[in-house]
Amino acid sequence: MQFRIMQLLKISKVFASLIVLMMVSHTGFAASQEGVLLRNAYQGVADIGKQWNGEVNVATQALYTPLHHAVDSEGLVQHADIAYGDHPLQTFDLWVSDVEFREPGPVLIYFHGGGLVRGEKVSAATDNLIYSNISKFAARIGGIGINADYRLAPEAKWPNGAEDLRSIIQWVKENVAEFGGDPDNIFIMGNSAGATHIATYMFHEPSQLPDGPGVRAAILSSGGLGAGTPDYYGNEPAQRAARSPLGLVDSYEGEQIPVYLWSAEYDPSNIETSVAEMYAKLCRKYADCPMYTQWAGYNHVSHVMSIDSEDTTITNGIIRFYHEVIGY
Repeated sequence: MQFRIMQLLKISKVFASLIVLMMVSHTGFAASQEGVLLRNAYQGVADIGKQWNGEVNVATQALYTPLHHAVDSEGLVQHADIAYGDHPLQTFDLWVSDVEFREPGPVLIYFHGGGLVRGEKVSAATDNLIYSNISKFAARIGGIGINADYRLAPEAKWPNGAEDLRSIIQWVKENVAEFGGDPDNIFIMGNSAGATHIATYMFHEPSQLPDGPGVRAAILSSGGLGAGTPDYYGNEPAQRAARSPLGLVDSYEGEQIPVYLWSAEYDPSNIETSVAEMYAKLCRKYADCPMYTQWAGYNHVSHVMSIDSEDTTITNGIIRFYHEVIGY
């Protein structure tokens, strides 16, 4: 499929805003203002440095929210709080373009972070702009974007997060065609704890659909892939290690799917280590090493917060991965 993005940019004013957004322009008041906001975001993340806690998360949101206020959402349609289970947290938002396409588009399912015990599919403190930005990006390029909530520890126990992902994938396969999505081209993506659940689904066959993963590829962003909180994994250290993605991958014998691993320059050291260890394990396990990037100038969440803004670095990385996997 030749880059359908270029067709869309030519035929619809919906994407005129995207052209303006993604051009690195220094002419005009709006462009200069956005440039200032972007420089402020980069400098703010650098000033925060290599640390991580709740206050850093709030500070990073404050740096990136203005970039999303500058993005035009005209032509994008949100279907909010679609239930995929009986639990109050088993809901997702689905974003799609109101432009009709000749071919169904790929589906991107996103799981937020939060240490397995907190987090939400959109941040009310950012006027619901983060993390809906990831789904808006997927819709803006002609696909379907889904940003999901899932059950949280301590109520949720391993592997409930991966099971919630399975339920969403099943829903997508049964229903997404009605929204213009392609049920055979599903990408799964998570950041931090969200990446933990994505990776658990990838490497734990009992959590998958009966006939396998049912997805085309996965993106693991700054994942905590080692043994995590006892509230979710259980109290025994050996059990926690075996249940972690790094423990599961060695014995996994199911279908291999392409994966894009990344971390950030200002990630906590334990996150960098776990991502690097997963990369090494996958290189040993399979003939080809997966895609891997350490994003310079970003912290544990700023990379995913930057998606679908004037900061196009991560956005372009995802587009390259789409193109490599499905020629999109």
